[in-house]
Amino acid sequence: MFKENFHEKTTLILSLLIMNNYFLLSVGLSNLILKINLIFFFFFIFFYYLKNFKENIFLKIFFILFILISIGTPAVEWDPRSIWLFQAKRIFFDNSIYSIADNYFNIHYDYPSLAPSLASTFAMTFGIWNEVLPKLAFLFMFLPPLILLYVFFHNTSYIIFLYIVFFFIGKYLFTGWMDGLVAMYFSISSFLMYIIVIKDNSIYKNNYLLSSIAFVFFTILTLLKNEGFVLLLLLFFTTAILQLSKNQLKENFFKLFIFSLSFLPIIFWKIFCYTKGIGNTHVNLDILTNFIPRLYEFENYKMISYFLFLNEKFLIALVFFLISFWLSKNIQLLNFVVINAILYTLVLFFMFLSTPLDLYFQLNSTAARVIKTLSFLLAFFGLYNLTLSRLKGL
Repeated sequence: MFKENFHEKTTLILSLLIMNNYFLLSVGLSNLILKINLIFFFFFIFFYYLKNFKENIFLKIFFILFILISIGTPAVEWDPRSIWLFQAKRIFFDNSIYSIADNYFNIHYDYPSLAPSLASTFAMTFGIWNEVLPKLAFLFMFLPPLILLYVFFHNTSYIIFLYIVFFFIGKYLFTGWMDGLVAMYFSISSFLMYIIVIKDNSIYKNNYLLSSIAFVFFTILTLLKNEGFVLLLLLFFTTAILQLSKNQLKENFFKLFIFSLSFLPIIFWKIFCYTKGIGNTHVNLDILTNFIPRLYEFENYKMISYFLFLNEKFLIALVFFLISFWLSKNIQLLNFVVINAILYTLVLFFMFLSTPLDLYFQLNSTAARVIKTLSFLLAFFGLYNLTLSRLKGL
């Protein structure tokens, strides 16, 4: 039975094992249980490789190459070393995701710790901490969505998809930054929401396997970074708007309610942070104090637009997206992507206008990373739209 829906089942198992690692740590189970969970994770990856090795050979080669690159590149940049790997290091030595409650070297401790928890288990399993091996965990978190997309893209389309991943996510696959994972999981979560809930006459609406994958991906998205929580809220809001416009919200209400339960882990995490006095440097009581003075200065909008929209990869993604929908006018899909993109853009403007830091400094250090989510979203759905158009023409 496993050979049926092989890629979907592999995706679900791997993503569940990633989530399970986080939950095992959160309830304080022994290191042995964590190691067994990770061994199962590796076992299913090996099984995926060995079962008909030539199938999806491009991904298998692509992923091995990036493993080698990741092993050869230590984390040297601020965010990977001082936020994500520092959290992982604390979990490794303290054997708990709750050790941050002491606020020691307080650097964004309110960030969810799904990826650091997996990185710590990598180090725990191999019995050593360094700046290279735990970073591999972030790369392995890309694998479930990459496997899943083989179900929808084949041959040339899948190779183009891998080029899109390489071009728009690039070094964020292996350097320990979280922004590439956010871009990947948001785009694929959006795709799953579209084909399961929004798309008319979709053959996937009652596919419980894909719905299960969507639920796990939604949960993972919220536990990657604070942005993931906001992005999933935007995705639900966009879906509700489109369903209301078609008078279909009532018939999909129960499905959306079940999907909304994916917010619970991040809500529990935020409650824990609040009770321990762990705050956020960007979202706090001073947010309006920072936002209102900048709101009326036109130069601020010019500066934000310059850093966000004059990014060469964003411009390439936008042109590709527009050409795709000019060639194949899929209005339903276009509305879904455009609403998501506009809402995310508004969130970015609000985030930058309300930053407690100097605006130029914040943009210079952040804009190129956060725009990756929007760039990847546009490029991915541009390819999906062209793929649908080609299939209809067959």
